[in-house]
Amino acid sequence: MIILAIETSCDDTCAAVLENDRVLANVISSQVDLYKEWGGVVPDIAKRAHHARILPVIITALKRTKSLSPAKAGASPFDEREKIKLDELIKFVDVIAVTQGPGLAIALSVGVNTAKELAIKYKKKLVAVNHIEGHIMSNLVKNRMGKPERKIEYPALVLTVSGGHTKIVKVEWIQRSTHTKKQYEVVGETLDDAGGEALDKAAKLLGLGYPGGPVIERLAEKGEKGIIRLPQPMADKKILDLSFSGLKTSFFYQIKDWPKEKINKNLNNLAATFQEAVLEHLLRKYRLAIEKYQPKTLMAAGGVLANLTLRKQLRKLAREIKLPILMPVKKELNTDNAAMIGLAGYYKALRGEWADPKTLDRDPRMEI
Repeated sequence: MIILAIETSCDDTCAAVLENDRVLANVISSQVDLYKEWGGVVPDIAKRAHHARILPVIITALKRTKSLSPAKAGASPFDEREKIKLDELIKFVDVIAVTQGPGLAIALSVGVNTAKELAIKYKKKLVAVNHIEGHIMSNLVKNRMGKPERKIEYPALVLTVSGGHTKIVKVEWIQRSTHTKKQYEVVGETLDDAGGEALDKAAKLLGLGYPGGPVIERLAEKGEKGIIRLPQPMADKKILDLSFSGLKTSFFYQIKDWPKEKINKNLNNLAATFQEAVLEHLLRKYRLAIEKYQPKTLMAAGGVLANLTLRKQLRKLAREIKLPILMPVKKELNTDNAAMIGLAGYYKALRGEWADPKTLDRDPRMEI
């Protein structure tokens, strides 16, 4: 089975091609540079960028699959000659998988509408994928040689954390299954900001630009924690939901009267202090969920998993409780990408969970 996967849930235009569960090509066209002066994603800009890039990115993924071409996504303008190439390249595709939600509505529309048009025009089967499920699947993405081969004992417990979502999800099964148990159960989630969003907002308060998470991480490496005292969100509660807005608010009020010179002098320490507070909250709630649900495998995914400190702390936790932990093996699999959408789509296709290209619509608030 050859799957063409499309992902446009936020600010990355992505396409991938898989043969069954093996990735043959994975193309990501980032829009990050477009938003640096704005300090975050601007919906209208995102829509225009997705429209301009979606077909060149799809064609690049298909070309890499056929010829291993090193051409970069969007390197040449899309014209009538490219349309002819698409007609030829898409012939070998069996299934189109696309992110339906959750995400930025105006961005999701570009991917969903493109997938529907291609499915109808070229008579391809279509599957709709939940973005969060895609992140869970990022732990199982294989290269064209079928590596790495990973096994999961169930139930598994997944921490997904990015700029758009933070959830703890219990997974009962992933591959084609006859189990009667529900596949996914969200056992904890943020009540307000996502973990990555909190890091981005703290970076904005410090004048560090967008995206802020990676900058916070770099500064924190040379900083000392504890320059200010931040609260432990929901510290006295045993519930598994998370909350980051209080951290952001406390951080703001404690430094709002600092002169710019003092903030700049203490950037490393402030970054280290805020990052520690966010990661402590994530790990504390994840540990509580582990104690409650007694999983046999741990997993973690999402853009914030690019943070090496978080990965280190998760491995330490796994060693302490003597459980295996899976995390994406490549940096580009942490952030939004179409390979993970294609893998989720592959399993949905095996189960015959087809979408109707005439009626499929985006679902910005889609639940897993």
